[in-house]
Amino acid sequence: ENMKKRMKSILGIILLIVFAFFYAHIAKVHNIYNKEIDPSAYSNTGVLTQLGVQQEFVCEEEHLDGIRIKSTVFNSAENTKLQYHLKNLSTGVVVASGEVEGKEIKNSKFFEFSFERVENCKEVPFEFSVYTNVPLGETSGAGFSYEQVKEENTSLTVAGEKVENGTLILKTVTHRFDVETFCVFLIFTLYVILFMRFLYNLFK
Repeated sequence: ENMKKRMKSILGIILLIVFAFFYAHIAKVHNIYNKEIDPSAYSNTGVLTQLGVQQEFVCEEEHLDGIRIKSTVFNSAENTKLQYHLKNLSTGVVVASGEVEGKEIKNSKFFEFSFERVENCKEVPFEFSVYTNVPLGETSGAGFSYEQVKEENTSLTVAGEKVENGTLILKTVTHRFDVETFCVFLIFTLYVILFMRFLYNLFK
């Protein structure tokens, strides 16, 4: 009987660890902006045009799977297309690119620009650029939010003009196993199990 209980416990622990392992494979994000700044203090780029917007940053992860930017919609972005590319500034090579329909952009939401995984990124400087087919002077389209602070190792250019004090509200996205998530999930689950067992024994 004790052997059966022990085997059940061991099996339960193994299943829990396996589940936690898969659960901890997440989209790990790193903000290049200061999260402490109140969003009400953000500025926006205005309607993006063919001149686009370029943000330089240094990557913290070994690989990159996407970029998320807080977006703004002016009137409507239905009839626009956004082209984007990621350039390795150390080599000058464009390592990822793509195109999205403007109608996919939602106002005041983070939009993810996804691309094929880019390897060997840690501490590498990149430039992420987004352009649209919108002509100058147009009042409808998509744009991005930025804080009025130039963060370390960043540079922002909007419509061909350097923004002296500005950093896009941008997050890098890396799909990977996260040790912190794994540990927090295990600890929390074990706490719940032990607490439930304590209650069971208390009222038995």
